[in-house]
Amino acid sequence: MPQAMLAAVFALGCATADPGPAGAPPAPATDRAPATVRSALPLPAGATRLPTDAFGDWLGDRPLADPATPVRTHDGHPVAAPHAPPTARVLVLPLVAGDLQQCADAAYRLRADFLRAQGASDIPFHATNGQALPWGRWSRGERARLRGDRLVWEPGPAGTDDAQWEAWLRTLFTYAGTRSLAAHDTVPVADGVPRAGDVVVAPGSPGHAVLLLDVARDAEGQLLVIFGEGFMPAQDFHVHHGPIDGWWPWSPTAGLSLDWWTLPASGLRRWR
Repeated sequence: MPQAMLAAVFALGCATADPGPAGAPPAPATDRAPATVRSALPLPAGATRLPTDAFGDWLGDRPLADPATPVRTHDGHPVAAPHAPPTARVLVLPLVAGDLQQCADAAYRLRADFLRAQGASDIPFHATNGQALPWGRWSRGERARLRGDRLVWEPGPAGTDDAQWEAWLRTLFTYAGTRSLAAHDTVPVADGVPRAGDVVVAPGSPGHAVLLLDVARDAEGQLLVIFGEGFMPAQDFHVHHGPIDGWWPWSPTAGLSLDWWTLPASGLRRWR
């Protein structure tokens, strides 16, 4: 089987600014802090944010591009609805070169960027077949290559700079996907209650995955979520504006029902 086909088998898937004192003119746009996930999509009236961890807090602080910024594919083409409706907000997150940073990959990317920012020296994510593809081995000067139907490690240049980071991410995205995300790098959420930073995964070929960026409970006890996603072809990670003041209802039995995908409650998973 050609190497390109083997690689495909491995992957299998996929606020408003403060106006200032009364009567004062609004501050120039260049003086305003960029919108973040939390500032652009505040809690609905009466809702309470659910506790999260450091990753969830970090996600809430991720900057968003200007509202007029369209969702674009890796090669610059604007994405049409329903995958990127006019209300979708683009998260400021680089794409790696090529059609690689798709749905599960975008979740991997944000988790990896967070761990790197925390100073983690080894980030042990996995390929679809269960083989580990740790950042630590890569940064110390090893390279994972496909040989037959297995990945083998060979000597390569050591380094922890951005170029090496992107090279590792490209390899990870080539061989990981929704199946590895569900099987090897996350665990089911025992109590079924989502929190920011969790993923909802429907593994398959194609499969889909979204990353929960914020979670709240309204006055009636309904769970509400903000989620972001990448898609196929690889495109900007974007936040979808939901029907409840921008938020989406989460069902403990049905999960997240979207026009373009149904992500079951059983797919709610937390990073290892």
